[in-house]
Amino acid sequence: MHDFINTNVESHQNETVFNLHMCETSEFDVSLTKSTTLSFIVSKKNINIVTKKWINSNQESMIGKSYIIPTKAFHYFLPIISENEDELNIQVQSFGLRGELLLNERLLIDKNNKHNSKITAFFETLDENVNKALRVLQLHCM
Repeated sequence: MHDFINTNVESHQNETVFNLHMCETSEFDVSLTKSTTLSFIVSKKNINIVTKKWINSNQESMIGKSYIIPTKAFHYFLPIISENEDELNIQVQSFGLRGELLLNERLLIDKNNKHNSKITAFFETLDENVNKALRVLQLHCM
């Protein structure tokens, strides 16, 4: 297995899913891989953010987190991207209608993938894409 990053959008009648999939090999042991999937599942009622991480595609080693933000409370996502020579640090914050912090999640990307433009493009367009999906879903459900 090698380092890769894939992004995709799944559009369904009642939801739109924005996915970021990453696989990174260890620089010390090429047989050791770390996989991460980050999904933003946008429906009319909620935005569900799901993070899954696992080692060597072993489902038993998977660690997952899930956050649900009601769309009535959601205002925008603010991604903060910083890097050093070893890793890319992405912090995703979500704010509510009154400026309250709804989410503060951090994602570390090893140096193997840190120069991949798919990562920055995914996060730079995240807020705009989520808001577009919400508008479309709200129009279809009226």
